[in-house]
Amino acid sequence: MKQEFKNKFPQWVFEDNDYTVCLSDDIDSLVGATIIKQVKGWETEHFYDFHNLYSTDKTDKRKAVGVDIALVKGMTFDNHVTMLSATSQPNLQSANPNVIEGISRDNYTSKFAMSTALLLYALYDIPLPSTEDGKLMLMAIDSSFLGYYKGFKKIQCEWLEKFGMEEMIRLQERHQLTDFAEVKRIYNSSEKILLNEHGLLETNMNLEGISHLLELDIILPEKQFQTRKEFERRRYTLKQTSKYSNGVIESNYDPFSYALTGKNQLNMTLM
Repeated sequence: MKQEFKNKFPQWVFEDNDYTVCLSDDIDSLVGATIIKQVKGWETEHFYDFHNLYSTDKTDKRKAVGVDIALVKGMTFDNHVTMLSATSQPNLQSANPNVIEGISRDNYTSKFAMSTALLLYALYDIPLPSTEDGKLMLMAIDSSFLGYYKGFKKIQCEWLEKFGMEEMIRLQERHQLTDFAEVKRIYNSSEKILLNEHGLLETNMNLEGISHLLELDIILPEKQFQTRKEFERRRYTLKQTSKYSNGVIESNYDPFSYALTGKNQLNMTLM
């Protein structure tokens, strides 16, 4: 990652503290949590499936860091657009390229539209996979490749240059969209992480194969989780001609997390 860009991130991402990790329900978060454990030694002690928050020990007072979660407050690594307008106050503890560069609903098409995992590779100088298939898998996470082939090539390449990942631009030059889709299909990487009736995490993803490709030890935490908090999921269609404010949304709805999943689509998890 270019140093000028790296300097804009919140200071906590560079510090050594005794934090825990909150995992969400997909491969992007799991790869991110794997990198954080490797770099920081922070263990996953919480799981968030956007309906419930679970913990291994509800008495643990250590601060938790979210991974691929658009938290309203607190430390998190994230890739979503969370600012509803250019003048909105974002979560300044969010290590999120869109927050850092002021991407909002007003300039939505300039967004960082790639994975949190890719962000963590760049931020912590994790070596890219050594094989072609490994690189395809990395760019397949959260469909990071999609913008390149769907009308946002210039914007996506500018973000990859900020990340110091020009090799991923060349990778896309060598391949078609279908090559990335195929690696997702082969390894079931779009499958979700679920909590079973015994409080244990499980998934139908081929984690052994994905680990081999990414050259990381990607495993689900073998811990029992208990329900900590229940949430209500809501989805809102925003009026195209109306202006919205993060402050108004937060004061009226008290969300735990929320993000724009389209310029006029707001997904919220309410407390």
